[in-house]
Amino acid sequence: MTFIRPEKNIIERTKSYTEYRAYTDFWASTLYWGKLREVFNYLKSRQSNTILEIGCGYGYLLPSLCQIGKKVIGSDIKDVFEFCKEVTLEKIKKNHENLELKEADARYLSSIMDKESCDVIVAISVLEHISEYEKVIQEVNECLKPQGIFVCVLPTENVLYRIGRSILRYPNEYHEGYNYSKLRRSLSRNFREVRVWFYPFHLPLFFYGAYRKKNTTVKCT
Repeated sequence: MTFIRPEKNIIERTKSYTEYRAYTDFWASTLYWGKLREVFNYLKSRQSNTILEIGCGYGYLLPSLCQIGKKVIGSDIKDVFEFCKEVTLEKIKKNHENLELKEADARYLSSIMDKESCDVIVAISVLEHISEYEKVIQEVNECLKPQGIFVCVLPTENVLYRIGRSILRYPNEYHEGYNYSKLRRSLSRNFREVRVWFYPFHLPLFFYGAYRKKNTTVKCT
């Protein structure tokens, strides 16, 4: 079982829309696809009934998740979802019968998902864009099964990360207002850590965390 990129013609559809070079520049794209592959490699030994990806964007991880989930749901907020659905998501869905697409604000997941209905919830570079991330954490806790896994990926925003962004000419204000340490503490308060690691090559550019819900949810403060 291996990581699957969407078909080349699907990826090509996004090039005229994105400001960033994750799909065109060699080093940026190597890092980008590797970041997705890292999540899949962690999850691929788990056969799950329901996998939910929040903030799925163009949906590039979804084909890989469809290998390991009986039902896979890709979701994003309204404007992003409507745009990506037209550009890539519907094209990806045609190739995967077990894929569902749902518009969803991660702060209100329980409006589209039943309580304790997800075996796996994935959020790749999502939480740092949401100022009310405590609400997202509570909603993930609500929708995750007792033994389910929440996998999230966060930028560390340390000196090494900022140097990398500068080299790739990404805007410095991209994560304005984001506090990596504070968000990690919030995750630890509300979940039980299963595994944490860094990428790439164990360098602290991106933080990976795999979490299980606690028996009693601790309210964020």
